[in-house]
Amino acid sequence: CAKGCQGVCSKQTLVVPLRYNESYSQPVYKPYLTLCSGRRVCSTYRTTYRVAWREVRREVRQTHAVCCQGWKKRHPGALTCDEAICAKPCQNGGVCVRPDQCECARGWGGKHCHVDVDECRTGVTLCSHRCLNTAGSFTCGCPHGLVLGLDGRTCAERAPEPPTSASILNVAVREAGLDKRALRREIGELRGRLERLEQWAGQAGAWVRAVLPVPPEELQPEQVAELWGQGDRIESLSDQVLLLEERLGTCSCEDNSLGPGLKGRR
Repeated sequence: CAKGCQGVCSKQTLVVPLRYNESYSQPVYKPYLTLCSGRRVCSTYRTTYRVAWREVRREVRQTHAVCCQGWKKRHPGALTCDEAICAKPCQNGGVCVRPDQCECARGWGGKHCHVDVDECRTGVTLCSHRCLNTAGSFTCGCPHGLVLGLDGRTCAERAPEPPTSASILNVAVREAGLDKRALRREIGELRGRLERLEQWAGQAGAWVRAVLPVPPEELQPEQVAELWGQGDRIESLSDQVLLLEERLGTCSCEDNSLGPGLKGRR
């Protein structure tokens, strides 16, 4: 039998009687009077048409397909029986392809596609390291230290993780600690220089008053400029110390062990 008659056991030709009404154009003859030659009145008619209905009886031959056992038609008027019947439905996505015969989806087996196929035991290497069977499928696993690749089957070494916000914060805290210690050392050095200059200024002032041959108001301009230069150095060092202490304070790194500020000493 050809492919078109799969599942068809026989075909029957049936004579089906039909009765129906149909419309048609019915002629209607209408008489009327007219003037003929010789000035005579003549009687004649004209034809018109109207829609009328009539009953029609006829016989129609129809072919009827008889399906074999295990097959059925997709719709009542079909001439093919190409839909198989499975007494028990196919499960897990299976399709009934022949009477009581299922075609199962991948990963399932058995007469009704109800048995899970263990792909890890088929003898085919599916995973590079570890194969884990699941319902209707499988997954691959990796040992400690390796991660599953994009193909879902191959294990590879773990890529280095990008720095997180916590690690970045730790680095910033360590750098802030280093900056704090550097500021403390710089403040200590400047404070020592300032104290030495203040001591020198005190000693120099006493010496100047002792050795000046004239009162201070009678000093020459170049002598006054030299003395003012030493004072400016002291003032500059004091400003640097204050600036560093302010920087240390804004970083919330102020250390009580540094003692009081130097503002009162200026």
